[in-house]
This record gives sequence, C-alpha cells and structure tokens, in this order.
Amino acid sequence: MKRRVMHLIATNFYGGPEKQIVEHLVRLNKSETYKGVLCSFLEGGQPNQILNVARQRGIETFAVPMNGPLDVRALIQVYRLLKKQGIDLLVSHHYKAVIFGVIAGRLLGIPVLNYSRGFTAENKRVAFYEKLERLFVRGTKGIISVSEGQREKLQRFGIRKKNMWVVHNGVEVNNEIEKPLRSKIEVFGQFDIPENALLAISVGRLSPEKGHRFLIEAMKLLEEELDNIYFLFCGEGVCTPNLQHQASEYSVHFHCRFAGFQTDMSSIYNACDFLVLPSLTEGLPNVVLEAFAHKKPVVATSVGGVPEVVDDGLNGFLVPSEDAAALAEAIRRLIRNDEIRRKMGEAGYQKIIRHFTFESQTPKLIRIYDSILNNEIQ
Repeated sequence: MKRRVMHLIATNFYGGPEKQIVEHLVRLNKSETYKGVLCSFLEGGQPNQILNVARQRGIETFAVPMNGPLDVRALIQVYRLLKKQGIDLLVSHHYKAVIFGVIAGRLLGIPVLNYSRGFTAENKRVAFYEKLERLFVRGTKGIISVSEGQREKLQRFGIRKKNMWVVHNGVEVNNEIEKPLRSKIEVFGQFDIPENALLAISVGRLSPEKGHRFLIEAMKLLEEELDNIYFLFCGEGVCTPNLQHQASEYSVHFHCRFAGFQTDMSSIYNACDFLVLPSLTEGLPNVVLEAFAHKKPVVATSVGGVPEVVDDGLNGFLVPSEDAAALAEAIRRLIRNDEIRRKMGEAGYQKIIRHFTFESQTPKLIRIYDSILNNEIQ
C-alpha cells in the first residue's frame, strides 16, 4: 500500500509556489511508494485556484474553511482530516499550515515537514505571522529550503535544525513547455508595442519586496535606449497605482505596459527579449527558471537563491538590490547586443535542463520522505 503524503497550504491563488506543489504531486503519484494529496484552507469564500488546478491534474484534494488566521474550528477539521485519510506525512507550506500542521501532527503522531520558500515581511501583519512560522517550524521533523540562500536566512533567524535540506524549484522543459497560444506579433499587438521594438518583461506580484520601483527608476536612466524598448509588467498587487504614478512622473509611462495577471505566459516569454527581476528578497524565483526554459536571458538582483541560478555574465547579469544605476547598465548591455542575448538565453536553458527540472526534483523529495518515515533521522 502506498504511503499517503498530504501537502497543506493556505491560499486561494495559483502562482509560482502553488505550481511547484501541483507539479510535484503529479509526479509523486506516478511513484510506486507514495500517494500525494493536497489540502488548502478556504478563505473569504473565494474560488480556490490551486485546488481547481490540482483536481484538473488528477490530484485528490480537500478544502478546510477558515475564518480568520487562527480559526480553532479549522484546526479541528485538519485534525479530523489527517486522521480519517490515514496520512503518514504532512508537508506544510506557509505560516498557517505550519501552525495548524504542527499542532494536529503532534496530537496524532504524524511527522510534519516544512517547505520554506522565503519571507517577505511585506507589512507588519505578515511579518508577525512569519515570526510565528519560524517559531513553529522548530516542532517539525525537518525543513526543505528552495535555495542555499533561504537555508542561510533560516539559520540567521536562529533556526539550526539538524535536518535541513535544499531542493531547488523545478520547471518544465522541452516538450513539457506549454506551446505558445499566440505569435510574437499577436502579443505585441495586444499590448500596443511596435513590431520592431525590444520587449523586457517583469513577472510577479506588484508588491514592495519585488522592487519594481527601482526598475522604473532604471528606465529613467535609459533615456537614450528607451525609444526602442518596452517594459511589460505581468502581475497584480498593491503597488500598481504607485508604480503607474511613478512611471508618469518619470515620463517613462509611454514605454510601460501594466498587463495584470496573465494566463498565457508561454506566449509572452516566447515574444520577449529578456526578463528583469529587481527583487529585494527571493527564495528561488520560478520566473527565472521559466525565462531560461524559453531561452531568454535574465537581469536580476543578487538576492536569496538567485545567484544559484543566474551565473553573472554567462546566462544573465546580477546586480545589487536597490541599485537602479546598476540595473540600468545591465539592461543597457542586453539592449545593445542581440548576440549576447542569444548566447545567454541558450546558456540559461542548458543550466536548467541539467539542474532544475521537475524530474530531478521529485526523487530528491522522495528520498527525504523515506528518511523521515523510515525513522532514519531523529
């Protein structure tokens, strides 16, 4: 009989981290030893995107209604669900899942493994909950970090568990990549971009820790090159109005396109010339892997696990965070040389097919599951 592993998360969204969970569970369920299921808290009566996608991919799913961040009734439901479903191992993602998972797991004698993707501290409330997460992870059997940078950050926070592993994110490659639904001309037409222009994209939620304000500041420093390049911001978030205002104030708004959340990202990656990631903090960004999967070079800040993927000068350029001048200079180098863009994109692709596929990720996770359930670790 297959051992049952439940991944527990609190989100209605389907973005990079959620995609990592779903893709792993799809592959885990092809193994001979494990059956992976997914449980998410339902918050605010909103449709739950990750559960919908997971069901479409053939994953068994469960939903737990939650009213407020520390709903005791939700904790009771998690306890009952773990017991009824005969779960052997619980994998928690984010603070709510860690807190509820550790409590319910302790009561039932079920080991809990935490998945740490990064901390944002984007406001005081989130910072408080992330402190709770760092407190409760001490009650888990171990922690998986998505990068060496994230593991080091946990250690700086005083979390020095013996059982800490690094398992990098994965990405689809070759025939797994979703085929572009639209041509480059169609993408450019949708966003009113001249056909002969260059296109740089920034993908991710528009929130303070993503550093988009420094990208717009860098655009101001690219006055000579700005005539032939446009910047497409794919994502939504609280910073959208401020960023739009900043672009207007700096007179670069004619070359900015705020696209909101996009579902057909494969077409956009295919159409763009390079990706810009100006983040102030990261775990291991999926968008960099996705850009490389489409053979596109990357300009990124040297934060978190980014240097584990981006090799400066080989498949992209690394710059300090909060440094608009350095960001502008790196972008300028890509604008001016199409051969560098081509070579860097190819180098990025070669790196991910060697080190960052879902096929290489899942066996590493299975070995960790085995070590916990076979009592090979304390």
